[in-house]
Amino acid sequence: MTTEKNIPASESGTTHTDHGHSSEDLDPMAVMRVASAYWNSSILHVANSLDLFTRLSKEGPATAEEMARRCAVDARGLEMIMMGCICLGFLEKEDGKFRNTPLAETFLVEGSPRNQRGIVSMFRDWVLPWTRLEEAVRTGRPVVEKQHDHGEEATRNYIMGMLHRGIPQAQLLAEEVPLQGRKKLLDVGGGPGIFSIILCQKNPGLRAVVLDLPQTLRVTREIIRDWNAEELVDTREGSYLEDGYGEGFDVVLTSSMISQEGPDVVKHILRESYEAMVSGGTILIQEQFLDDEKTGPMLPVQVGLNQLIHTPAGRAYSAKEVAEFAREIGFVDLQYRPLPDPSPFTLITGIKP
Repeated sequence: MTTEKNIPASESGTTHTDHGHSSEDLDPMAVMRVASAYWNSSILHVANSLDLFTRLSKEGPATAEEMARRCAVDARGLEMIMMGCICLGFLEKEDGKFRNTPLAETFLVEGSPRNQRGIVSMFRDWVLPWTRLEEAVRTGRPVVEKQHDHGEEATRNYIMGMLHRGIPQAQLLAEEVPLQGRKKLLDVGGGPGIFSIILCQKNPGLRAVVLDLPQTLRVTREIIRDWNAEELVDTREGSYLEDGYGEGFDVVLTSSMISQEGPDVVKHILRESYEAMVSGGTILIQEQFLDDEKTGPMLPVQVGLNQLIHTPAGRAYSAKEVAEFAREIGFVDLQYRPLPDPSPFTLITGIKP
């Protein structure tokens, strides 16, 4: 463990850090930027909740006073929110009127094909749990109920957020992993099913089954219908903790789920996946993994902390240790690599002999 040391000032009066740099070289705003980072997200959460970007898209550019009337809110407060959105790159202003930037028009307008409003709502739902992070660190126990225990609306927000976040990642995975000739894919804990949908559309002859809880799959089936994928993707109600996975699969995918569980459950998932596969089948494990030394990147660290808040045993893993779990189960030819930017995911692949 690294500890700070008290370093005496030099004869010139300049204090030096442990790394040999003068303290005068340090950014005096660095700590404040981190401490106040939630201010930025709060601005986005309010704007999204007020349908600000959708209103500007549908009803046209407007002054702050005009937008306040459209949103039925205080003009003083809304103008400051809109100024904040300019600084964050979501709005621009010309001749006193605010309008969306291409970034907001693409990702924050209801009805846009690449709409990510569900993701923003999902993270807003997590604000209060994150205020209890210290409690989770002190006790090692989750401080909130699971998302799916919060009712149908919360479940739907969560799944729709995962859908819109997942679309570009699914398209990238389909390009990066050729599955020509494969016939049957199992998507374990597949949530919105978007990976199954896009992988099947990309690979003629491939069919998929999404395994997840009943309340999740009610939303998943709507998504499958919306994507005209009912002939390609089926659903299987069940818990990946308690129920069987089926058999005869030549591809098994786990995406963004390993971090939700402790090592014993991760090994259980890998073991059940192995049993459900035919010889020569491929496992795909996609996750925001730490580097081998577990020093970062920040996103998987944050994901791990979010799991600490929400789950009994979830954490951040390195791809190296999960690949070793898979090796213990019996998978061979294990490899892992980061997927191309802008994806934050690393992909582990392995074969059932």
